[in-house]
Amino acid sequence: MNTPFRATVCFALLLAVGIAVDTATGTERLPADRPMPDVIDHHVDQQLQKAKVIPAPQADDATLVRRLYLDLAGRIPTPSEAREYIDSTDPRKRDKLVAELVASPEFIRHNANEFDAFLRNDNGDGGSVRPYLLAAFKEGRPWDRMFRDLLGASETPHPTKPEQYVLRRLKDRDALTRDISSVFFGLNISCAQCHNHPYLKSLTQDYFFGMREFFAASYDFQGNLLDRRFVKSAEFKPKSGAARPVKMMFLNGQTVDRAGEPADDLAKAIQEETKAIEQLGKAYAKDKVLPPQATFRAREKLVDLALTPESRDRFARAMVNRLWFRFYGDGLVMRVDQMHANNPGSHPELLDWLTRDFIAHDYDLKRLIAGLVSSKTYARSSEWKGVPVPAPELFAVASIRPLTPAQWAASFQLANNPALLGREKTFEAREKALSALENAARPLESLIQYPRDDMPIPVTESMRLSNDPGLNKSIGAQLLPALKKASDRKAQITEAVWAVLSRPPTAAEYELFESYLERRKDRPDAALQQMVWALINSPEFRFNH
Repeated sequence: MNTPFRATVCFALLLAVGIAVDTATGTERLPADRPMPDVIDHHVDQQLQKAKVIPAPQADDATLVRRLYLDLAGRIPTPSEAREYIDSTDPRKRDKLVAELVASPEFIRHNANEFDAFLRNDNGDGGSVRPYLLAAFKEGRPWDRMFRDLLGASETPHPTKPEQYVLRRLKDRDALTRDISSVFFGLNISCAQCHNHPYLKSLTQDYFFGMREFFAASYDFQGNLLDRRFVKSAEFKPKSGAARPVKMMFLNGQTVDRAGEPADDLAKAIQEETKAIEQLGKAYAKDKVLPPQATFRAREKLVDLALTPESRDRFARAMVNRLWFRFYGDGLVMRVDQMHANNPGSHPELLDWLTRDFIAHDYDLKRLIAGLVSSKTYARSSEWKGVPVPAPELFAVASIRPLTPAQWAASFQLANNPALLGREKTFEAREKALSALENAARPLESLIQYPRDDMPIPVTESMRLSNDPGLNKSIGAQLLPALKKASDRKAQITEAVWAVLSRPPTAAEYELFESYLERRKDRPDAALQQMVWALINSPEFRFNH
């Protein structure tokens, strides 16, 4: 068969199985009905082939079950959970575990923690909206609805007051503008506050002040997020040139005109409204009367505009990229807050497919997360033999990620006492047990620094974990009774390693710990506790690998 004919046949076969080919780039665009894990592996493998890189093999079952529990439940598995997965011969055991975990109360609580930190965006004044997130994930609220709730743009107020997200940031509207654009749209526009964007010429100061203007009328009335009826037109002075009027402008350049209420004398109307708000504020504790709401609410316009067919890709892409970063250790676009035309990322076709799929399935976060952790790419080993190590954007080897404070604290408590979580059969009973675990773990969270991009573990953290008297006293305290009941030293070592590292000990670990326990046989309890201390303070426990 000659080469042109072979190429023609291959092209025909691709069309027959439903794969479109971009003739300009030669890149295959998979159809919408393909399973998400297959699409991920297809595009990642294509890039690996182009780079002539053979990826790391699949992780072993012990590594994968620990990774899945940490990523979906926010904790390590108990020894019985890990053993059950490893011993299973069911070829669909991974799919079943993912389905079980995303339907669990652990998934709800862990996502509330993760999204609370993500939404805060390193803003120390941002506060927490975790009560809302717990309720939203429990009811399976889609991301577009959560966006509307958080911006205080929902028709029906939520009892947990998610609009506090905006309310707490009103004292610094520049930071509010930065957070909204970075978190929900993957583009940090703060550098356009003082000058045009240095790498994206089309991103001018008009965009920063245009986004800021969507919140110009918002104000805090006794803990309620309201909008003024009368607002003076804003203007800004660019670095060079005369002052310019500000129009509400979305990140795609689309503008919105403020439909203010009619006023013959705007300054007087503003003054009278301010006085009325002050008077109602003084009486609010007694009569709970709110000022009249504005008929035009710019925050609602922003949400409506962001979710139009012309604009929603930006909104959806930002979340897809954030979740990819969370589970794969590197974004499809890096940095995750620099998603613009001059930074297309490592796998633009894959990002496009995932974005379209996320929108087509009504911004279903649970479905997206389950798909992302079900690929072979996600399940690669984190061990790489040889040099050089492939570039992270190839996703040839799994990343090693530090545990978050909540993950570490919950896992610490569980490693010391696996019996904290039993086999509660009902959702409510499981939720109660998890609440107790979280309450016990919460005081420990301050010992761990929240991970950032390329963050090395600080020396101060390691010293605290190694030298804190209260922590050291608690390590192994609840595990010791179980270890002492073990039949011999080998059984003690086995149970300790399973409890802490969710896997069987290696031959080297048996040899090391048996030698240590023999040398300390005059103080067996202290020796067992020191063994548990060494396991918990190991890098293997501190990282998700």
